Amino acid sequence: MYYDNYIENIIKNIIDAIIISDDDGNIKFFNDELLNLFGFSKEKLNSKKVYDIFEGFYSFRDLLNKKENIEREEVLINADKNKIHFMVSIYKLDNKDFLFKFEDIKKKRKLNKKIKENKAIYTFDKIIGNNKRFKCQIEFAKKISDSKSTILITGETGTGKEVFAQSIHNMSDRKNKPFIAINSAAIPDNLIESELFGYVEGAFTGAKKTGQIGKFKSADKGTIFLDEIGEMPFNLQTRLLRVIEEGIVTRIGSIDQEYVDVRIIAASNKDLKKEVEKGNFRKDLFYRLNVLPLSILPLRERKDDIPILIDYFMDKISRRLNKKKVKITKFQMDYLINYNWPGNIRELENFVELIINLEYIPNKYFENKIEKTKKDFIIEKNMTLEELEKNYITDMLRKNDRNITKVAKILGIGRNTLHRKINKYEL
Repeated sequence: MYYDNYIENIIKNIIDAIIISDDDGNIKFFNDELLNLFGFSKEKLNSKKVYDIFEGFYSFRDLLNKKENIEREEVLINADKNKIHFMVSIYKLDNKDFLFKFEDIKKKRKLNKKIKENKAIYTFDKIIGNNKRFKCQIEFAKKISDSKSTILITGETGTGKEVFAQSIHNMSDRKNKPFIAINSAAIPDNLIESELFGYVEGAFTGAKKTGQIGKFKSADKGTIFLDEIGEMPFNLQTRLLRVIEEGIVTRIGSIDQEYVDVRIIAASNKDLKKEVEKGNFRKDLFYRLNVLPLSILPLRERKDDIPILIDYFMDKISRRLNKKKVKITKFQMDYLINYNWPGNIRELENFVELIINLEYIPNKYFENKIEKTKKDFIIEKNMTLEELEKNYITDMLRKNDRNITKVAKILGIGRNTLHRKINKYEL
């Protein structure tokens, strides 16, 4: 039957509830997730039409026949026992059937609500990795989650410092309180003080008549995340030190002191010890922040996690974009593992999104990013298997100083086999 393999692939790659129907609304296929969410039995659903499940089928069908896909429209579902709001996306298939994909609107609303209410979104189960050193860092972060002491998270750009900060907050006894993040590098120097500590009416030209509470006051009883703390102006570091030591905040233009109960997590992609030596960062502030130091490994030091991360992002992004996953060969994966990923996890995620959109791995992505010679291992879109093998063996020989025994072991072949391939490809 036409749909057997087709529907199997859809079910495998889409975690939302789906239905496929014909032009008249007759249901041809559905997945188990739809039964779970709407509460129908298979027998009961088989007796229904799509327009029995939600209103608007014919209007949507007219739009689809004009080649206009329906993207995330809110509909009221007539579930088995009640009526519930869902988001539906509808696509016309090549054989003129329709595919309906339903998303739980409550999940979307909860996420938006968390963002609006200054709630942390990430938890430790969202941190992917099996590297031993990295897992030790995760366990340390979990262990210090409930402490009241300040935490200093260091790591290169893109390593996931805020993900760790949010996860720590969500594992602490402050998880139901605000999580306020502020990036010191993204705010002009003349505005950072008012952002952090707030101001009263008439404090400066352009100030709101009602004044404004600062981020510290907004984070009372919760956590404040000071990202890129190394970029904070030197003159403000003294005020920050006082807040840490005394828990006192004074708004600009006021003499009143306000006490705040805030857990501080700071982060920096700079070496703050060196910044102290250069005179750019206060030594006393550094030691007050560095009570519980947490250093996040760059991706190049946990390369064994790259295949796991690629699989994770491939699954996540392909579902979000409604596109097929891209197959990655062993040769390509070896190349991706050997790449240093200067942008770390963020760069890797963006790369996976790129190849899902393109539906292949572009070799040009790596041009000018990897220091290479004419003999580097190159992946082209239309390469033959022999060309890939030749380039890969060439690269391994270069990187291992033509040590035949070592290269043969890396390739998983015998020395004599490697010699034959070297002669075959005139290497």
